Amino acid sequence: MDIFYSDDTLFVNVYENINEDNISSLKTRVFKIARDYDIENIVLNTNGYRKSNYLLKEFINDYESNFNGILGLN
Repeated sequence: MDIFYSDDTLFVNVYENINEDNISSLKTRVFKIARDYDIENIVLNTNGYRKSNYLLKEFINDYESNFNGILGLN
């Protein structure tokens, strides 16, 4: 996983398989960064995983309910 910040946006590249352990780790890291640095825009590159993946949907729903920002998927 690579995380970097540029142009008021946090970019997160996920290379690992999307499973419950990895999504939990991702959520912890991204939410902490978003909270600590007041980042509203996040772009999540899931390395080819379907956007309809239920774990990704839960991640997005949790983000939207906790933060007033935009989470985009690539």
